[in-house]
Amino acid sequence: MADRTLLGIVGSVSADSRTRTAVEVALEAAADTHGVDTDVLHLADYDLAVADGRGIDNHEGDTADALAQIVEADAYVVGTPVYRGSYSGALKNLLDMVPRGEWQGDVAPFENAAVGLVATGASDHHFLAVDQELRPAFAFFGAHAVGGATYASGDDFDGRELVDETVRERLATLGEATVELAAAIDESAALADLGPAI
Repeated sequence: MADRTLLGIVGSVSADSRTRTAVEVALEAAADTHGVDTDVLHLADYDLAVADGRGIDNHEGDTADALAQIVEADAYVVGTPVYRGSYSGALKNLLDMVPRGEWQGDVAPFENAAVGLVATGASDHHFLAVDQELRPAFAFFGAHAVGGATYASGDDFDGRELVDETVRERLATLGEATVELAAAIDESAALADLGPAI
């Protein structure tokens, strides 16, 4: 997968985002270990339309640019701050515009794609949001989520800097595992053809 793109999607609308820091740690490790190209789609940098059911070809400006990045990428590390026990509304809005191959467009970028999941929150009480909220959203698309997600709390940061080495190492492993899962999908007829359940 050395000639492929691993896209980090940061579901935060804060320019000074700890979630972005966490996603970038995963991307950097993936690039260093496996030589993949990486890019970041940080929702704070985009003025996205509100999802209204229109097809992917009917968007323009920042929304069209963001969706094009998703379509063109080969694998993903998706990070979100946790609000009210779930992923961000900004990320939900973006996901509501991503086509699934049956509606909103004839492409299905997340289908059979490798996705690493990252969440950040003020305290450790929110760590289950990854498995209870974010993982099912990507199952809907037929994505293959890396088995172990990573959660980082406010105590793991000093400002925006990630200072907890255990969390940093876990994020690095997540980035590498996402690339390795993508390669396994490429080599497996079954994994590459499983798709969404319905």
